[in-house]
Amino acid sequence: MATLMPPRVSQELPAPARPVESRDPATGEVWKRYDAPSTLDVVRAVERAREAHPGWANRPVAERAAMLTRFRRALYERRHEVASVVSRENGKPASEALMSEVFVALEYAQYYAGFAPKRLRPHVAPTRTMGTMLKKVTIEYHPHGVVGVIAPWNYPFQLAAGAVIPALVAGNTVVLKPSEFTPTSAVLLGELFAQAGLPADVLQVIPGDGAAGAALVQAGVNRVHFTGSVATGRKVAAACGALLIPCSLELGGSDAAIIFADADLERAARGLSWGRFSNAGQTCVAPKRIFIEQRAFDAFAAHFAREVQTLTVAAASVPGAEVGPMIRPAAATMLEAQFADAIAGGAKVLARAKAPSGGEGFFPPTVLVNVTPEMRVMREETFGPLVPLVPVADEAEAIMLANRTEFGLSASVWTRDAERGRRVASQLEAGSVAVNDAVLTAGMSNLPHGGVKASGMGRSHGELGLMECVEPRAVLTDRVVSPRQPWWFRYGAQYDATADAFLTALHAPSWLARVKVLGTMIRGLRGG
Repeated sequence: MATLMPPRVSQELPAPARPVESRDPATGEVWKRYDAPSTLDVVRAVERAREAHPGWANRPVAERAAMLTRFRRALYERRHEVASVVSRENGKPASEALMSEVFVALEYAQYYAGFAPKRLRPHVAPTRTMGTMLKKVTIEYHPHGVVGVIAPWNYPFQLAAGAVIPALVAGNTVVLKPSEFTPTSAVLLGELFAQAGLPADVLQVIPGDGAAGAALVQAGVNRVHFTGSVATGRKVAAACGALLIPCSLELGGSDAAIIFADADLERAARGLSWGRFSNAGQTCVAPKRIFIEQRAFDAFAAHFAREVQTLTVAAASVPGAEVGPMIRPAAATMLEAQFADAIAGGAKVLARAKAPSGGEGFFPPTVLVNVTPEMRVMREETFGPLVPLVPVADEAEAIMLANRTEFGLSASVWTRDAERGRRVASQLEAGSVAVNDAVLTAGMSNLPHGGVKASGMGRSHGELGLMECVEPRAVLTDRVVSPRQPWWFRYGAQYDATADAFLTALHAPSWLARVKVLGTMIRGLRGG
């Protein structure tokens, strides 16, 4: 298999400069530093990946899948180390990191190791017409070449693994640029793949800032997978469009949760408390706007307030911590601005957890009521532990308000009526909808994950995620070789009569008309 030609490299590459520091979000302590890559470093990483591509792509899919099995074994053996690293540089409790990061990555590896060899196997497709019945059509799946992955900080191990694993098993080589806030999680991911026997340069991790990510997009990769903000996603899409390379984007969300009066309200309160406030509320698919049927509003609000007020907010190192700090003090400051905007507009605090003393990055889980549509918490993505509760009159209003957003990543519906849950889910403008649960769909290895509207384009995970990592190729061959094909040159009266008979035999509304032209068509196909 020949390596694909690299796309055109931009002549105006940005120059990464800032060193990368991994900080403990609870204390601000810098515990790891990485030199920033130069633009030339990024370009050379892509060149090495391109040189490594033929050897990796030419390996059987089963062999690449076996590597995932070895990676899975290595990850399991070092699971607590990975959880500890993620916890230290992201701020979430290690127990949460073990499930939301390590467990989900293990699931990705297991799923694709079993699924990819079957799905990527070439297969014969049927031909549709008499004119092509002597042709054999084989559909093959070829890797793009070098895939650039730009991963975020909120799930630094899981989301990086979720993009890297299908790309590798599909035969691509990968250059991974993690968030500058959480570089060590990605470096550890690279170490685990090396431990699993992945050849040199098939996966390279280059810690760097946003400039390094911009350089990667323009350094000659064949495809880009980006997870991050809408603003940066637009820039990535524009750069990929200029270079005519495909990209997939998983961007922000302002996910709606709809709670109907017939729901198990206590269960909904527990589920939405976890869904909204786990990872300190820094989850793209977290429920960020909660709509409650009016007659159940007070009862749900009381249950939800009790759940929130009992949450333990503390540094990840504190035993029993449930909600940790936000990734940086600036993130907490941004959330404070959204909170202040709501309070200034007349919103009220229904419930607030107790925040630890000290530490600039802590924002206690907070629930607002009396919110209005123009408030920032209703218009913007609220990336932290702040959530509004909104009463709705009925199902129609709930759906209308849920869809009144530029985002469309995920959503949830809470009801005891399964048919109603499915009906409402089908009307929500979102990439995924969970009934009586939240967040879970994003971590299920076999489900497509992605959004609509400003939440991005393309899909990761599942079969569709694997198909994003390959280029389908149709190969047409002859079952029986003939001296010439009837549609080749020799235009004239006989050609016209044969062509019209062929169209009539296949597409005329009258069966009698079809039968009448069979003789003309057969004589023409024979050349007589």
